[in-house]
Amino acid sequence: MRSRPIAAHASRGAALAHPLGVTRWLILTLLLSSPSPAAAQSRVVAQQRLVGVVEPMGAEHMAAVAVRADLGDPSEPLFTGAHAEAGVVNHTSPIYTMTGGYLQVSPIALLQLRAQLTSVNVWPIGTDGAGYYPSQDGALPDLSAAAGGDASGFSFLVSGVLQGAVPIGDARLVLWSELSWEHLRLGDAPHHFSARHDTVLARQDDVIGDWSMLMLELPIARGVVLRFGAYDNVRHVPRSGWLSNQLGAVVMLSADDPIPEVGHVLPFVRVGAYTNHPRRAGDPTALFGVMVRYELAR
Repeated sequence: MRSRPIAAHASRGAALAHPLGVTRWLILTLLLSSPSPAAAQSRVVAQQRLVGVVEPMGAEHMAAVAVRADLGDPSEPLFTGAHAEAGVVNHTSPIYTMTGGYLQVSPIALLQLRAQLTSVNVWPIGTDGAGYYPSQDGALPDLSAAAGGDASGFSFLVSGVLQGAVPIGDARLVLWSELSWEHLRLGDAPHHFSARHDTVLARQDDVIGDWSMLMLELPIARGVVLRFGAYDNVRHVPRSGWLSNQLGAVVMLSADDPIPEVGHVLPFVRVGAYTNHPRRAGDPTALFGVMVRYELAR
């Protein structure tokens, strides 16, 4: 089995005071334990992701800069894409910004682990449902534009990705699955409406997510592949019992090294429907965007 990163999604916590110091220790530790430390190479990378969502309406831009070290022997299928990475990240939408640091480790091609801590700031923009909406009892508050306010807090997110591919002639069957847990604290009210999660959360709450994709991958040209298939996206808030689920189709085009400064480009579209949601069950939903990874130093 041979696997390579295929992520196309969406992520989230107080900035690290000295991210480069953390990076040195993380990379040193992982290189010492790597099966082939002599083959490890470190470099500076940057990433951008722009995503738009319909139902509910929203958009987010993510930017990250990090130091990445390759792990293992890249000629071995088990270590294809294996790396350690640490850096700073920002997620910004029209109503919030999240800035902080992250650590990411992919010890083997099949597994990727990530921890991210960011500060969170939310503000109103004069539109219904856009801003901080406090609630006293966990019920959906007034989401009118006039009721929107601002708030600050933090988010801590940990996630694990399992990914793999099975050759089928010139094509491959690709499986990608991410399990995440986010701990969020925002504002001063006992509860609030979170537009990012599309539900009411307690001031300090947890959100569990699971996003899986099963796709067929077809080679189009050298370094370019087309992937298409099905996705399932679940979000659950254990404290309140809130559950949201989407099912649908996903299409993406993956291009490696289109120009020397760009290591990877991934435009994608996801179209589906809510199978479970307190207010949106049966409604259609769509997500579209593009991810770009820049190689700042090779």
